[in-house]
Amino acid sequence: MGAPYWKPPGERYPGRLPEAADVLVIGGGITGVSLLHHLTARGMSAVLVERGHLASGASGRNAGFLLAGVAENYAAAVRTYGRSKTRDVWALTVENHDRQIEAAAGQEVGHRRRGTLILASGPEEARDLEASAELLREDGFEARWDGRALFNPKDGEVTPTLLVGAIARRAPAGAIREGVEVVGFEASSDGVVVRSADAECRCGAAILATNAYTPLLLPEIAIQPTRAQMLATAPVRERVAPLPTYSHHGYRYWRQLASGEVLMGGWRDTSLETEKTSAAEPTPEIQARLDEAVRGLGASGEVTHRWAGTMGFTESGLPIVGPVGGMRNVYVCAGFNGHGMGFAFMSAKQLVDLL
Repeated sequence: MGAPYWKPPGERYPGRLPEAADVLVIGGGITGVSLLHHLTARGMSAVLVERGHLASGASGRNAGFLLAGVAENYAAAVRTYGRSKTRDVWALTVENHDRQIEAAAGQEVGHRRRGTLILASGPEEARDLEASAELLREDGFEARWDGRALFNPKDGEVTPTLLVGAIARRAPAGAIREGVEVVGFEASSDGVVVRSADAECRCGAAILATNAYTPLLLPEIAIQPTRAQMLATAPVRERVAPLPTYSHHGYRYWRQLASGEVLMGGWRDTSLETEKTSAAEPTPEIQARLDEAVRGLGASGEVTHRWAGTMGFTESGLPIVGPVGGMRNVYVCAGFNGHGMGFAFMSAKQLVDLL
């Protein structure tokens, strides 16, 4: 049961590290394919390399939520980042939702846009969610507080591996190469030399789209690998989760698919230190809490999948997008704090705009 519920993209892209490239993108999740999409749209020659298969990391191991904003509610974000920056972050993620679905070009990606609920875990969070609804409306976003939950009507859901596969499918032939593990690189004013175990590539620029695994190649990048655990049940006839739902400041989340399966994830807040790891294996402790939670919803289906994925968390709570200090022609687009599906497409565009 260690495999995620989502099936990987159907296509395979076997290949080797190219000898040369204008831009080399390292990492084949939602960030990597988004970077390739934007680079190609600007007429730039780019190659994406992935050590496993597309969406084999966090992009294929998440719940498939398409949410506006960061994990915390709007009012809490305003306290952290200020009103203007918070408004900009929310606007970016709303646009991210629209633009990445457009990039799928009408392909089936399991997209539904029915909104999401954020449940208050207690009086303090309830006050924040009530304040968030008012602030969101003042800043031009739709939101509604009913005394128990905050409803965000523009949020949605997707099958994450289908979305990654759909964007990848639009890439030029030969632009994606799976089974290529980058082990190191050297940067200079003339470009970057990127190495795998048996080859090297000379490129004008290298972009790390490696999220939680970025410190393996660049230890100076402050991204904390963090485990997220999930389970899925067999289809159940009853509708136990009408909308995708978040609770406990984003630490707990669940959704029910149109076909009836219930996906339950999170509960990292009950064991924060043990989940600061790159190990992508579920643990009995967290899985027991997920079992209890899914039964608490009233879902009677047998648990068919248990899995974990590795997220990348930053000190700021926002992605790291831009050049790497002291390394010319090396860039990073990573550290999505569990919200890669909500940030990556437009973060990739921002980075490509810098090149």
